[in-house]
Order: sequence, then C-alpha cells, then structure tokens
Amino acid sequence: MSAAEQANASEEQLEVLRSETVSFSDYEKAVLKTVECLRSAGIEVVNDQVSNTRGFPEIQYSYGAGSAGRTEAETDAISKECILTHSMFVESLYQETPVVQEAVDANFEPYREAVWECLDGNSVDVERDASRVEYEIKSTDLMVEGGVNCLVEAGYT
Repeated sequence: MSAAEQANASEEQLEVLRSETVSFSDYEKAVLKTVECLRSAGIEVVNDQVSNTRGFPEIQYSYGAGSAGRTEAETDAISKECILTHSMFVESLYQETPVVQEAVDANFEPYREAVWECLDGNSVDVERDASRVEYEIKSTDLMVEGGVNCLVEAGYT
C-alpha cells in the first residue's frame, strides 16, 4: 500500500488496495481510467477491449511510444504517470487473484509434459507434478544459465 501511496495512486486505486480484493469490475474501471488518461493526453491506445485469450477476462491494451509534439521520452513519462495513477497497482493485484491464477494454471497444463521433457533434457531437476510457478522458475533459471527457454520451446509462451 505504501508504494501505491508514494506513487500518488488515485484514491480509486487505493480504495481497491485497502479492500485487499479486486474484482474484474474494479480492474476494468482502473484500466479504462488509464486508457482515458492516455487518450486525453493525445497518446494512441489500441486493444482496449476485454478479451479472454488467456482464459480469464483482461484488457491487453497497448499504447503508442510517441505522440504529436512530444519526444518519445516525454510520451513515455506521461504514459507511466497515467498507469501509475490509475491502474498499475490494481492490475498487479488482479493478476494474483485466485480466478486468474487458476486460469493460468489450467492454460499451462497442456504444456506441462513438454516443459518437463525440455527441463529434464537439460539436466534440470523438477518434479512432474510441481506447480506451474515452479516450472516457470526452473525455466527462467535455465534460460539465464544456459540460454534455453523451455516454456518457449514447449510453445507455452
């Protein structure tokens, strides 16, 4: 909470954080406030619609690196301010909700065996029934140490 307060997060974000739970409605309101902020600053926003491509509702918006009459650095600073103020902390909390985590876990299952085979083939010790997070950690460690990303190799990400 103190990080959000120090970043001058909006009162709406702080209220959601104080409740310690975030609904999709809370998340959507926060993201749409960010989108509104970006657009009102003349920054182009695309993909600001709800999608379920990862098995849970989310808004995978993106925004332009530049805007009329500004350098990319100026546009970036404005973009970061909009996100910090309106949605960053709520977006992060939403990604950690049980509904989202269960959907991400379910999306991982079809790739589990292929990821395990890749890790095993690269001498990484991981139990077949380990959590998705454990697989992600082991895969990241292998990528850093050996340059092989088993999640990508398996087609997961």
